[in-house]
Order: sequence, then structure tokens, then C-alpha cells
Amino acid sequence: MKANGAGAATAAPETGAPSSGARGKRGMVAEDLLRFVWIADPQISPDGLHIAFTKVWIDAEADEYRTQIWLAGWEGEAPRALTSGMMDRQPRWSPDGTRLAFVRGTEPKKPGQLFVLPMAGGEAAALTTLEGGVSDPAWSPDGSRLAFLSPHHPTLDAPERKKPKHEPARVVTKPVFRLNDVGFFDDEHKNHLWVIGAESGTPRALTRGPFEDEQPRWSRDGRWIYFVADRREEPWFAPEENKLYAVSPELEAPTDGAELKVVVEAKGAIAAWREAEDGRIAFIATPALEPKTYQQPGLFLATGEWPRAVQRLAADYDFPFGELINSDQHPPRGGGETPLALNAREVVVRVGREGSSYLMRVELASGRVEDLHPQGLDLVAGTASADGRRWALTAGSLTTPGDLTTFDTSSRAMRKRWGPNDALLSEIALSEVEEFWYPSLGGRKIQAWIVKPAGFDPAAPPPLVLEIHGGPHTAYGVGFFHEFHTLAAAGYAVLYTNPRGSTSYGQEFADVIQYAFPGDDAQDLLAGVEAAVARGWGDGTRVGVTGGSGGGLLTNWLVAISNRFGAAITQRCVSDWAAFYYSADFTMFTPFWFKSSPWKSPEEYQARSPVMFAEKIETPLMVIHSEEDWRTPIGQGEAMFRALKRLGKPTVMIRFPGESHELSRSGMPARRVENQQHIRRWLDRWLLGKSAPEYGV
Repeated sequence: MKANGAGAATAAPETGAPSSGARGKRGMVAEDLLRFVWIADPQISPDGLHIAFTKVWIDAEADEYRTQIWLAGWEGEAPRALTSGMMDRQPRWSPDGTRLAFVRGTEPKKPGQLFVLPMAGGEAAALTTLEGGVSDPAWSPDGSRLAFLSPHHPTLDAPERKKPKHEPARVVTKPVFRLNDVGFFDDEHKNHLWVIGAESGTPRALTRGPFEDEQPRWSRDGRWIYFVADRREEPWFAPEENKLYAVSPELEAPTDGAELKVVVEAKGAIAAWREAEDGRIAFIATPALEPKTYQQPGLFLATGEWPRAVQRLAADYDFPFGELINSDQHPPRGGGETPLALNAREVVVRVGREGSSYLMRVELASGRVEDLHPQGLDLVAGTASADGRRWALTAGSLTTPGDLTTFDTSSRAMRKRWGPNDALLSEIALSEVEEFWYPSLGGRKIQAWIVKPAGFDPAAPPPLVLEIHGGPHTAYGVGFFHEFHTLAAAGYAVLYTNPRGSTSYGQEFADVIQYAFPGDDAQDLLAGVEAAVARGWGDGTRVGVTGGSGGGLLTNWLVAISNRFGAAITQRCVSDWAAFYYSADFTMFTPFWFKSSPWKSPEEYQARSPVMFAEKIETPLMVIHSEEDWRTPIGQGEAMFRALKRLGKPTVMIRFPGESHELSRSGMPARRVENQQHIRRWLDRWLLGKSAPEYGV
């Protein structure tokens, strides 16, 4: 045993199996996570010659993520560190490209402040010292001022104000009072819009009130600052909706709404937006026309006087604009922008289609759509030069977590500029990943991928593990999965599929599970297992299953309705829909997921709650849950664990203190490694017959 960076005991690293034909290389192991480097938030300069991005890596000794601003050149200059801080992020170019604004954290667990760095040389200068910190800096068109967001409260956060020794009681008056990975809401500390001079000055708040402001950008003429907000008094039991507002940067005192102008009324939720030189605005939004579990994001154009008239672009294109696909190796810190650019003729935007995300062109005049490059990529984030021709992107694939990549829309040339994980991956014999489609219930075609283990021999099929994505309205695809490659290196074939309910296949495919989740999607998963076994990719007598969130619900459901699996791991699961209704960090259950409430129709909730069928479960079940998960609170996992314990079934619960719903994607590094180690040891115990006395089963 040895101690990890957090001081918790973990097992010594597992040895990855060598791949046949990969002499001198090894298989991937859980601890390789600690060596990954991520490229977050690539920002191309207005002239398209330089790219600033946030480099993210792990300080294993401290068990912390580090972030720093790096610089690369369009012509291929090697990337180099631009800032010296270890908590620097959100680089933003001035309009003339001579300065770079960014957010710097100077103390652990304290919010960052706004800095500006002269690109010709010199030290970065701090512009703010707000107790609440800052985020999302945005330059004015003339470069004289910066807008930003901050939850700072001028009175409550004044240095002279005496703070209570212990946190006082919370008075809760709203049905949504906390958010996963954020914590409890504080209406006195919402993110609001501020402005400050780019050289110096006193920051000035422009908005206030119990509403969260997002996505600030200046209007092209510099007279207004646009931002997105949901300023409804009681939004909780209705579809998501927000508006694009404008506020004058000259306000002497913050407004609670009286001085705001509505620029775009989207009748839905605006996810990203851009303004063209002529003032037209393109935006991605999920329409809120009727109650659906999934509303496919569309592309829209707003023109004319405020509030602007809105038209849907490419209305017949039945795939989601702006959406990502899943990976456990998207940057755990640093963020990034949805690729979206607008000029007088067209919009260039990321789309999700059949497990890939890539750039597409949409003509404004005709609505004609055109793929700009082949599918097969996981476009995580990106920005365009001022003329929209050059792009800086974070692009991943089945074989790499995410490289710094450039794309020229005129020549269609896509070039990898830097692969931060090339050295690590050169040591590893990555397992082969094969895409396939299979038929399921009602003749539906389901897309899937199989990760074949090292030394795969169809004459001796390996144990098979089914991985189930959450959401349920997300999608697996060509995104890189460290967990899958780690299991494959340990001798498992890993199957992952996009059952009905998944995105990137059109509105009907995703929304067909409304009022029936779980249901036919579980049959899609079982059909996938049989298809993989029939192809000789897995041993049908040694099959495991795991999934998180909605995938945890489906894991619970599969072992309740079937004895197909020899081992199961449910992560951050749902087990009791009625309890979930009362405790989740969102409220959109009726009429979106259920036709009625649990007190009116308890049978509707019970019929879809796996814990109600605990007596039928024979599969050994590991329950993994985070103690600060506010999306699917830990009581969901506790219910499954206690029910199975009471029934004398083989089960164990793994609880992660201090972690949220995001454990496997952005939790603390040592805990992410430990999470994978527990998954591996449970599968080894039941599918390979290895000893695991620590689990008491």
C-alpha cells in the first residue's frame, strides 16, 4: 500500500497487460490519469496568428489541478508558457491583439481576479481585488474597458464587515436551493455584470438582484454590453428559458432590471451566441415550445429592432447544434467556448451527429448545411479569428484526449499543432476500438463501439463489460475514455452503446423515452450485449455492467430485470424516483419526465424505481456515490445498498467525501484513480475470481 496525494491509502498501481505486436509498450493503467495534460479554452487572436489556451495538468504530490496560460503560433511555433501562475485561466485577446486579459487565482480556495498582460513584454497587472472574484472577461471594441462577471456584494463583502465564526442557518424559500458542483445558492452573491477600465480604475457593478447573469459580450458599436439571464421570478417548474439582454456600460448604479433592454427573446434556453459586424445575432438554443424530456438544440438568427425577430436556420436538419459527445478526458478545469462564428453569409458551428462532433457551415440565405471536414472527431471547444476563417480548437478522438488543432475554413486544412499527451501515449499500446451497429427492439438500429483487450483472440473471448452513459440525453462516440482503455488493458472487452434516448441521432430518437425511462432503452443495452457476444468479442458467461447517473439508474434496472450480468457497479445512481423528485437540484419532473406527481400517482414512480425490485436482484452490486452529489443525492445509492444488505445480497458501498456528481470527470485526481481501482477490483472479484476481502463479500 502507499499514500496518494490526499493522504488516503490506495493499492499499488496495477500493471497493464502488453499488447501483442506492441513490443516494449504496456497497457494503460488507472494511474496514467495523473500524467494527462489537457488543452482548455483555446482563444485565437483577432488576426489569426496566435493562440492562447489554458494548459491543465495534475500536481500529483499536492493532489491538485494546475492551470496556466500558454501561447502557440498559427505557423507552427512550439507552444510555450505565457504566464507564471498555477491558477491562471480564461485568456481573452484585446481587439488589437496587443494585450491579453485573464483570470488568476493567487490563493488556493479563493476566487481569481482580473489581470491584463501586455503581449509586447512586461508583467501582468491586477485590475481587481474583489472578495467574490471575477470570471468571463470581455473586451470593449475599442480596448479601453473590460466587462466581467462577479458574485461580489459591495456591502456584505466589505473587508471591515465582521464575519460570523460559524456558518449561520440557511433560510430556504425556493424549491431549487443548491446546484451540483456549486453548492447552496446565495441570492446576495449571484454572478452579475461589472465593468472596469483596461488600464486601471474602480470596478463598477451594472446589474443586481437574485438572478444569475451569463455570457457577457460587448455590442459591436460599444454602446451596450449584452448578456444572457433568466430573470423570471418563479422559473422552477417550467421549461428552461432565458433572454439576451443589453445594459449600458455607463450606468452609475447597478440595475435590478429597469434599465435593461431585451435584445432577443428566444422562447427557450440560449446556450451560445455571436454578433456579426452588421448587428445580426446567431445563437444556439433549446426551444421551450412543449414539455419534452429533450429539446434538440437548434440554430437561430435574430435581426431587426429590439427585441429582434427570430428565425430558425436549417430547421429540417435533425441533429443537435452545439452539442458535445461524452469523454472522461475533457478538461477537468479551464472550460472553453462552444465553436460558433457568424459573418454576413454564413454561420460556422459545432454539431453532434452519430457519436461525432465537428464543424458545419450553414448558409444564411438558403439554410443549406455543409460539413466542413470528415466526422470522427470530438470537438471540445474552439474560437474563430475576427474574419471567421481561422479556428483554434481542442480536438479529441478515439486515440487522443484532445490536441491543440487549427482549421482553415477556406482551404479546409485541419492541422494538429500540439499533442500534449503524445509522449505518454507513445509508451502505451492502446486497445483497438471498433464501431458497429446492431438491430434492437422494433427494428431500431443502435450505434456501438467495442474496445478489444490486449492480445484479443476470438477463439478465447474475454470477459465483457457493458458501459452505460448518463444523461440520459447525451451520447458516447469517438471521445477518448481512459477508463475503457484501462479495463481493456486488464483483459476486458468494453462495450459502449447509444441506446434510444441518446443524442446525436435526432429529436425523435432522443425523446422517445419520455414517460418510459428506464424501459426500451434497457432492451437496447441487452441487445448490444448479445450482439457483441455473437460476434465473438466477449464471453457470454462473464459479463459485467456499470454506468453513472442515468447510466447508474439503468445499471440498477438491468440487474433488477435480468440475471444476465455476473457483476455490476452503479455510480451516482437513481434508485427511487419519488425520493429523487424531492431532493434533486432541479425540478423538471412533471410534465417532462412523469405525467403526474408522486403524491398523486405513486405507482408511476414505483414502477420505474429499481429499489422497488431489490428482491429480484441476484447480481453482486457495488454502489459508488459522492457525499456532496446534489444532482442525484447520495440517498439514492444508500437506498440500493441498504435494501440489498437487508436481503442478504452481495453488495458494498464506496463513498467519496468532498466529491460531487462529477467525480469521474473532474473530481480530485487521487479519488478519480481510486474510483477506477474499485471498479476494476469488483469486476476482477466476480468475473475473474480474484480475491477482494476488503469488500466483505
